[in-house]
Amino acid sequence: MTLNLPTPGAPETTSLAECIRRRRSTREYAESPIPLSCLSELLWSAQGITGDEGKRASPSAGGRYPLHLHVLVRSVDGLPPGLYAYGVDDHSLQRMDDLPSDAVVEEMGIGDQPWLRDAAVMIGVAADLAGTIEHFEDQPPAGERGPRYVYMETGALAQNVQLYATALELGCVLVAGFEDGLTRSALRFSSNLAPCALLCIGYRPST
Repeated sequence: MTLNLPTPGAPETTSLAECIRRRRSTREYAESPIPLSCLSELLWSAQGITGDEGKRASPSAGGRYPLHLHVLVRSVDGLPPGLYAYGVDDHSLQRMDDLPSDAVVEEMGIGDQPWLRDAAVMIGVAADLAGTIEHFEDQPPAGERGPRYVYMETGALAQNVQLYATALELGCVLVAGFEDGLTRSALRFSSNLAPCALLCIGYRPST
């Protein structure tokens, strides 16, 4: 099943400066579902196409765009729970599988991280790390430049999402403490992709 997401717009919201001031990691979430329009905006802010020649919302070394997004949907209005892949070219979601069990999701985290289980949405970010290393292998230090670019790009993506979540009155936390193998398996990333980050998103309990 492929779902075309609502066209991202420019909602009337707080300024960028105010979002920077207000941004905080949020690890507790209300049970309220988030609107599909909000998920659309967040995915656009992460990897959406914003210009000619496929230019995207997050910068990428050499315009290679090695990052891939899989979305674990637990509670989104108008979207059945499950695991989805984000289609950058047509701003869509492709259903991949049913929602993993809470036990599987909890096992992904290093230590006790209930927010992995409780978030309305989890965006998983993975990268073609080997391909990026190979592409930039002529840049010193040998074998190290590619990973640096990938993790810089992941950080830029994560900050975009966190600031946009703040503008949409949503809570978000960036998670880097996860078991790579379990995360790759649970989020159905292919074997050539290295998990880089998880973004947990939902309404704050007071909302």
